[in-house]
Amino acid sequence: MTTKEFGIGTRRATQVRSNGGLLLGLRERAFGPDDTFALRVGVALLPGRGFVEDVTVLVENGTILEVGEGGEIAPKGELELVSTPSSTLLPGLIDSHVHLSFSGGLDPVGDVVGVSDSQLALRAYHNSMVALARGVTTLVDCGARGGVVIKMRDMLESGELPGPRVLAAGAPITTTAGHCAWLGACADSLDEVVREARRQVGAGADLLKVMVTGGNLTPGSNPSMLQYAPEVVLALAAEARRLGRILVAHAHSEEAVALAAQAGIPIVSHATCRSSGGIGLSDETLASLLGAGTVIDATITVGMLADPDCTPPDGGARAQVRSEMLTVFKSMHNSGVPLLAGTDGGVTSVGHGGVARAVLALHREVGLDLVDALGAATLNPAAAVGIGATTGSISGGLSADLILLDGDIRTQPDLLRTPAAVWSRGRLAATAGSFAI
Repeated sequence: MTTKEFGIGTRRATQVRSNGGLLLGLRERAFGPDDTFALRVGVALLPGRGFVEDVTVLVENGTILEVGEGGEIAPKGELELVSTPSSTLLPGLIDSHVHLSFSGGLDPVGDVVGVSDSQLALRAYHNSMVALARGVTTLVDCGARGGVVIKMRDMLESGELPGPRVLAAGAPITTTAGHCAWLGACADSLDEVVREARRQVGAGADLLKVMVTGGNLTPGSNPSMLQYAPEVVLALAAEARRLGRILVAHAHSEEAVALAAQAGIPIVSHATCRSSGGIGLSDETLASLLGAGTVIDATITVGMLADPDCTPPDGGARAQVRSEMLTVFKSMHNSGVPLLAGTDGGVTSVGHGGVARAVLALHREVGLDLVDALGAATLNPAAAVGIGATTGSISGGLSADLILLDGDIRTQPDLLRTPAAVWSRGRLAATAGSFAI
C-alpha cells in the first residue's frame, strides 16, 4: 500500500493505492464546509444511471459542484483531490423514521417518561451523531416530547452544533390514552386534531405524524384498531396539505392503511396490514395505495435480531410478525408501491444508525435489487419528505452528503454497514466510525 502526493498546477492531490484496504489520509486533512475538494472513485451511485465506474465529484462550499466520469473534471484553483480507485461513493443515507430522543433499550417508554427535556435533548443529539458516524446524513424524527428535537434541529441548521440534517415532527397526534399519549399531543375530536396540527406547525414542525391505530409501545392501545373515525383522518390529511406539511400515518391494520391511502396521506409507517384473518394485503388496498401514490416506510428492522443466537425480549413475537409482513412488502414492491428504509430507531431493541441493515434487508429479504434498495434510503425518502432538491443523490447543486466505502458495493454489499468516510454538507464528519468533527 502506497500513498503518493503530487502537484497538478495549483492543485494538491492525494492518490491512494491499496491492496484490499483503503488508506484515508483524511484525519490530517479534515475538510471544512468552505473547502473545495474532489473525490475520484472506482464506482459511484448516480441518479437515473445506477452504478457508474470511474467517477469524479467536485465539492465546493459544502455543495456538489460537478459530477463527471474519469478525469474529465479539471477545476482551476486550489484543490484537494483524493483518488481512491477501489472504493464506492454513495449519497448519504436517510433514515425516514426515527425517534432520536428514545433510547432503543428494553424500556424506551420508561427512558422517556420522568426524564427532563434537557436530558432528552442530549440523548437526541448523541443518537444523531451515532447515526451520522454510520453514514446517515439525514434523519426524519417522527415524534418527540416538548419540541426537544425541533430545537436541536434549529441548532444544527444554524451551525451551532455540528451534525446531520434533521427534519422534525412534534409529538405524534394521538387520542387520550392512545399510542404515545405520553409524548403529550393528545387530541380527540376533529376540531382538536386540526388545532393540534396548526399548533405544531406554528411551533416549527417540518412534518406531522398521526397515530391512526394503536401501537406496540403503549399498553392499552390496540394496534389492530383505528384510534380515529375516518372523517377525522380525512380532515387532518386535508389540513396538512393546506399547511404545506407532509403527513406521516402510523398504521398497523389493513383498514388503517387503506384509510390513509383514501385520505391521500403521503407516507404510511409500518403498514403491518393486520386484520381478523391475520397479516395480509388485499387487492383493493393495494390498488388504493397505487392510486394515491402512497409511500410505505416498512421499518423493516423492527423485530430483526442483531444476533441470531440471542433471546428476543418478547419471546420472538415481533420477529414472527416481521416474518409474516415480508410477504406484504414483497407484494407492494412487485406492484410498484415505493418502499422506504426507515428504522423506527429508538423503539424497543432498535438502535440508531441502522439504515444499512434496513437497506440490506430490503435487498435480501424483500427482493429489491441493490440500486432500488439503496434508493429506499436516498432518492425515495428525499422525494417523499420534500428535500429532493437539497439531498438524496450525487448531483450537481445538491448538498455534499456523501459516504465512501472501502471496496466495491456491487460485490460486497455489507460494506454499507461500515463506511470508511462520511461527509455531511461537505464537512468530513467521520472516518472508519470515528468522528472527525
